[in-house]
Amino acid sequence: MTIDETKKEKIEISNNSSKNPLKEIVQFKIVYWGPGESGKTTNYFRLREKFDGIVLNKGISIETTDGRTLWQDSIRISFFVNLGDIKWNIIAQIVTCTGQERFLQTREYVLDGADGVIFVADSDIEKMEQNKRSFRELISFTNETKIPYVIQLNKRDIENAISISDFKRLMNLPNFEKYEDGTQVIYTTIALQGENVIQCFEDLMFQVIINFFMSR
Repeated sequence: MTIDETKKEKIEISNNSSKNPLKEIVQFKIVYWGPGESGKTTNYFRLREKFDGIVLNKGISIETTDGRTLWQDSIRISFFVNLGDIKWNIIAQIVTCTGQERFLQTREYVLDGADGVIFVADSDIEKMEQNKRSFRELISFTNETKIPYVIQLNKRDIENAISISDFKRLMNLPNFEKYEDGTQVIYTTIALQGENVIQCFEDLMFQVIINFFMSR
């Protein structure tokens, strides 16, 4: 789902309250989805670092003994969005779902009530089947609700990283770089270093916010 570029230019996401009058508080749920060990939890930690000081809870992370997410990570963060002269306080619940295939039913549960999804794919060429399978699951779960999502291609620093063109071809994605509204077809990231993690999150939030106001 796309957003009008002129509307996007009028939206400003900020940690600062600004001098604009506060309109009201709005809450959204954002889900990080993808195959196991693609970097969803790492994204979660980078967001927690970015919004340090304005997190509303310490977050929950339940892992297996080998460091894989067993259930889900969850945290609530708060920031301000300025639309013209009006300020909105946004509270975003950030949730990551486990990528382990034996927990498929729990992943569908995590999507319940989601306002937006970031699909985190693994750049490892050996993980493409898992990427495709996880993406098909996401589409099947969100097809009717039309939840906006963006695609993140993580781990761009590994040696056997798949090329962007091959990734798009295998995932049946458009071969151009951006949609008409400026949203990227894929966001290349190195989540361990925080590279492009925040941009990816903010661009999804633009879509979520616009959807919210268009439906009012």
